Amino acid sequence: MVFSTSRGLLALGVLIFLSACDSLPRSGPTIDEITAQPTDGSPAVEIVPITEEIARLTRLDESRSFSPAFQNASVENIELIRPLDVLNITVWESGEFPLYGGAGGGASGLVDMRVGLDGTFFMPQVGTVRAAGKTIEGLRRELTARIAPMTPEPQVELRLESSGTNTVRIFGSEGALGEVPIGPGTRTLTGLIANAPSAGVNPTISQLSIRRGNLVERVWVSDIFNDPTLDIALRGGDVINIERDPRSFIALGELGAQAQVEFTGRDISLMEALATIGGLNSSTADPRGVFVLREERPEVYQRITGQATDGPVRTGYVMDLTKPAAFFVASNFSVRDEDIIFVSEAPYVQFLKIIGSITPPITSVNSTAQLLTGGLGG
Repeated sequence: MVFSTSRGLLALGVLIFLSACDSLPRSGPTIDEITAQPTDGSPAVEIVPITEEIARLTRLDESRSFSPAFQNASVENIELIRPLDVLNITVWESGEFPLYGGAGGGASGLVDMRVGLDGTFFMPQVGTVRAAGKTIEGLRRELTARIAPMTPEPQVELRLESSGTNTVRIFGSEGALGEVPIGPGTRTLTGLIANAPSAGVNPTISQLSIRRGNLVERVWVSDIFNDPTLDIALRGGDVINIERDPRSFIALGELGAQAQVEFTGRDISLMEALATIGGLNSSTADPRGVFVLREERPEVYQRITGQATDGPVRTGYVMDLTKPAAFFVASNFSVRDEDIIFVSEAPYVQFLKIIGSITPPITSVNSTAQLLTGGLGG
């Protein structure tokens, strides 16, 4: 009776072991499952071991620049009058019967003279005056000449009080920052950044996009201060957005954290990415199964394999961190936007889970068998 019970317990243990292999929880596929050919007809993942050569061939230039359409634009002449500008005109007269002031002459102010969309404004005693496209000094001389026949020795002062169109709109991480007029200190990007409200982001990891008409282009903020060709001239109506680098990668599997992680710099290596998320889980991770999963660009895939392809290829770059040299290689392998970093579970962890799932029922059955055997024996 005891022999029969032991055989029953062994059979029960085997059944539980086999069923546990597929039913126990885990963080993702094993190395063998990732590298295996799919049986359901889905596209296979191209497995590529990470080497120094692969790290070099997959690296992309993350630098950004403005097109000639932006770089070749000249600095605006801020003294040119434009439609919707507001002018303040002061006229000094010395005659007995002044045109604008009271008897005895003196200064008379004509304020808030807005230039219309057609580029003209109306001035009493003078009539319609075309102002758009003229400099402040040029228009001042013209007004003086037109008033002179009507009053002796007039003197005219002209000031551009405000500009309706010669402004730049700025947005930051917290929304709209406001409109900044293009003036002596804000005619280029560096001047604008220096005089505009803070965008609320670190310049070393932020990007600046500028929309001008139908063109939208983007550069790194830090490059604007280091490369004079990026300090482009501004135009009225430009829309500028300064935001944190929007790139990120996803961390899954046996890591210190499982999350979507923002880039901490312009170029982040696999080793830096692992350090950012706390490294591998020392209790459960398989250091031979560190994967970087991405849909590789056709031109990069052809560069590393020599095979042409019509579209992106599902690629799993794998790193074996049990080799000391792998740490140096991982420091040279670049992580890219939307990459998935996955670390597989060590094989023994699954075995321990299986043993843990088997032990309680076997203990329970064994205790029951002992009671039955003891009862029968008694």
